[in-house]
Amino acid sequence: MDEIFVISIKKTGPVQFTTTFDKDYYPELLFDEPKDFGGEDKYPNASKVLTAAVASCLSASFTLCLNKARIPVKSMETKAKCTLTRNNEGYLRITQIEVKLIPRWNPDITLKKKTRCIKIFKNFCIATNAVTTGVPVNVDVLVE
Repeated sequence: MDEIFVISIKKTGPVQFTTTFDKDYYPELLFDEPKDFGGEDKYPNASKVLTAAVASCLSASFTLCLNKARIPVKSMETKAKCTLTRNNEGYLRITQIEVKLIPRWNPDITLKKKTRCIKIFKNFCIATNAVTTGVPVNVDVLVE
């Protein structure tokens, strides 16, 4: 069975947008562009949010795997680095997202026990899979 959700985005500034999600209790998400792109740089832009989504998804997938394997972790931090590069046509593109998961393991956890989750957790990450496989995006512009 497919799961479908719908979001709504409204322009609220020069290149600022407010995103509303399908659950009333979710907070709105605000987007803006840097000043050199006509924005005010008050909020993250889509590239930063996409990077955060990938890193967050990987963090959650790794945590889920560890929980299912009953592998306790004292804490975990995730760092993500996004590289933007201009393509041959001059358009800025995300060319790489590097994610580093930094778990603080309990000292009694063996490498063998950790290795299984390290090998499989990426399979559970919806956002990373979408980015790496290239999800088709259908775009319609309504002209009235």
